Amino acid sequence: MLATNSNHRIAFFENSAPYYDFLLSLLTFGQYAKFQKMAVEFLAPQPGEKILDLCSGTGRVASWTARAVGSGGEVVGMDISQRMVEWSRKRYKELEKTQFLQKDVTQPWEYQNHFDGIFVSFALHELPEEKRLTTLEYSFLALKEKGRIVIADFHPQVLGIGKMTLLVFFKLFERDNLNFFSFDLYDMLKRVGFKRIKTFLVLAGLFQITLAHRSAD
Repeated sequence: MLATNSNHRIAFFENSAPYYDFLLSLLTFGQYAKFQKMAVEFLAPQPGEKILDLCSGTGRVASWTARAVGSGGEVVGMDISQRMVEWSRKRYKELEKTQFLQKDVTQPWEYQNHFDGIFVSFALHELPEEKRLTTLEYSFLALKEKGRIVIADFHPQVLGIGKMTLLVFFKLFERDNLNFFSFDLYDMLKRVGFKRIKTFLVLAGLFQITLAHRSAD
């Protein structure tokens, strides 16, 4: 899922759009889609809700969400890669009230107090280090008062053999994003203003799903 504005990373996502899901399935031994579906369950999209799939990639999660919110809802997919957006539009053109927008999510959004939920999957670690907090601030503003966000990504504070495994993976495939291992998502969400923050570790702690709400109620 593309969030970064690094030119060679953008080129990778542009070129891999048609087979990106398959590639990630291979790299995660078939766990990629399962993890995403689990994270969508935490988001729990309801009929009639408005959901943003931030850094929507191939649009697969947006398609699952669109079916959950139904014809009375709305789903927006947002990604910096034009090829990913075009692929999503072509692949899911039959979905009603679903749109895919080409946008650098680290830049200001036009949405405020609009979405019931925001979903972010394997994208936060791709953001430039200095832009992660800003993007979470945009997310906070884009949510309705009772809105929530779910972030599914690698676990940056993983320890032991899990950390060694992720470090090898990052050095092979995510070298530009090694700074993610010093990233404290919980602290960032609190600084932005999110409440009721809960984190769930998955697959021996390699991945984490974080659920946070805009309000304390």
